[in-house]
Parts: sequence; structure tokens; C-alpha cells
Amino acid sequence: MSTARRVSLSAVLVAALGTTALPAAAAQAAPRVERVSVAADGTEADGASGAASLSGNGRYVAFRSDAENLTEGHQGPYDYGFVRDLWTGEVTRLKNSMGAPVISDDGRYAAHTGWGTHGINVFLTDLSTGERKQIDGKGFKDSSAHPSISADGRHIAYKLQPRHPGDPARVEVYDRETDTREVVSEGPPDAARDMVDPFISGDGRYVAYTDAGTDQVWLRDRTTGSLTRIDDGSPSTVAQVNGRTVALNSPSGAYVRDLRTGKTQRFPTATAQAVSPNGHQLLYGDSRLNIVLRDLRSGHEVRVGHGSAGAGAIAPKGRGIVYSSEDTDVVPGDTNGFRDVFVRHPH
Repeated sequence: MSTARRVSLSAVLVAALGTTALPAAAAQAAPRVERVSVAADGTEADGASGAASLSGNGRYVAFRSDAENLTEGHQGPYDYGFVRDLWTGEVTRLKNSMGAPVISDDGRYAAHTGWGTHGINVFLTDLSTGERKQIDGKGFKDSSAHPSISADGRHIAYKLQPRHPGDPARVEVYDRETDTREVVSEGPPDAARDMVDPFISGDGRYVAYTDAGTDQVWLRDRTTGSLTRIDDGSPSTVAQVNGRTVALNSPSGAYVRDLRTGKTQRFPTATAQAVSPNGHQLLYGDSRLNIVLRDLRSGHEVRVGHGSAGAGAIAPKGRGIVYSSEDTDVVPGDTNGFRDVFVRHPH
């Protein structure tokens, strides 16, 4: 065979391979969206659902719902917390759960508020056994709210409101393994202001909270004991914190701070909703209620959906993003007329 003939055949072969290879490379699977707030058999919820978070392994979604038909059997008047297993479709209703649960990475432990002996308190439910335990305060005469759980489910941060009306609220952390409680907030000398809205990092080391009197945000390092102010000087609230990154909101918009370097990225008119466990991604809402995922390193952005999300909405390693929306065209067959919870899978 001549050299020219061999070259011609090689060119044809390369061209043919190229035409078959390009679609495979370009045909990366599009993100898949699944409705979470349905019964195990797919029945639509007969009430509104929202305030969802996703477990670290991407398997379980915890959310709040007014629906009464997501599980079988009698539903109590304050059983608003649910956990759905995305692998099996099973839906578990948490008894005496007034707000949305927050769950551990493996989906075993769920912390939530409920009616206690003297008021509203924080409970920890072991979903593998069904055991439920009130975890706040000696004698359980105080009230508590706003639980935030570590990745392994060992530490739960919460706001404790002492029974006496003159005592300010403080932030505590409960250790499930030692059955002990630790005060992590530090109020002013006059002890007149409430410390509220705690968020604990996945490793349980850091707790961010807000001074309700000054709108300052503080970070407690539970390993060293240090307490650091982490806001930018403007009235701020915390969206979520992990070991390195904190996402906050202020009147001028959202901002993200690297806790090691102090570097701050700002997003005017946006509202921070969640930050990924590795601190590389921010989920925020814009003025039109679009939910946007931003890569904080490259600046690349992807529109996730339309609605709202919150802390714990992003699972590690791109395993999924959970949010709620009133839109009826997110998935086919949405006819219940209520806000639903959805999870966006990467493919």
C-alpha cells in the first residue's frame, strides 16, 4: 500500500472516531430533579412542605410539612418533621416535631424542636431505634430552639431560653456521647442581651451565633476556647458555617468570609442560604427568588431552581442540593397546589 493511501485511510479513521467520540464527551447527563415531599407510593402531599436539609451522604432529606398523608397511621397535632430515604422512598414521621429536623450525615440522628414538660424544647431522635430524648438544660424547665447538628450527630448546638424572663438567652452544645452540656456563648457584662441562632460546623469544633442586641456575629472555637467576632462591622446574621468558611447576610447583601485568611467575597442584593461543607460553594437567592450555586474559587454559577433553601442544603462532593418551591413545572404531575421540596441530583 502506498504512503498516500495509508495517510488517506488514517485520516478517514480519525474522522470517524472523532464523530463517534464527540457526542459521548458532550452528552454529560443533565441534572435530575426529584420531588421529595411525597408519600412512599408517590402520593402528592396534601399540605405545604419546606425548610429542607440533606444528609452528608446525599441519601436522606429532612423537611417540615403540614401534610397529613405522607405516612400511614395517626399523625399528632405537632408532628411536622419528616425524613425521606431517597434510596428506598421510605418516609419517616418524627413524633412531636414542631419544626424541620436537622440530621447527621448518615441519617441516623435528627434534632428538632417539640413540646417539652414546660414549653418548647430541643429533642434528639435516633431514627434507627425510635428513641427520643430531650437534651436541653437541667430539670428541663427552660425552653430551647434552633438546633444545629454536627456531621456525626454527636454535638447539637441550640439556643437556650432560661425560665426566668430576666435571664438572657444563651447558646449551648450538647454532647450525645457524654450526656453533657457546654455554654459556648459569652454575653455582655450587663447580661442583658440574647445570644441566638447558633450554627455548628460539621466537625463540631466551631459554633457561630448572633448577639441579638447588637447584630454582631461571633465564632466560638470549642477546641481552643477562643471567641472571635466574624462579621464585617454591619448588622449581620449567619446562614451557615463550617470549619473554614462562614456565609453571612447583611442589609447590603450576602458575604462569605474565609476564617483562616480573612478574605471576604461580597454579593450585593443576594441572600446567602447555604455553604458547602468544604467551603467552596455558596448557595444564594437573588431578588427574583432564583436559587444560584456559585463556585467561590472560579466564579462559575449555575441556576438550581426557583424558591428558597437553607443551611444544610448542599451535600458534600456534589451529591445533591435540596430546596423548596411553589412552582408547578419542576417535575411532571405536580398538581397539589402546595409548596414542595425537591432535590437536584448532579445527574
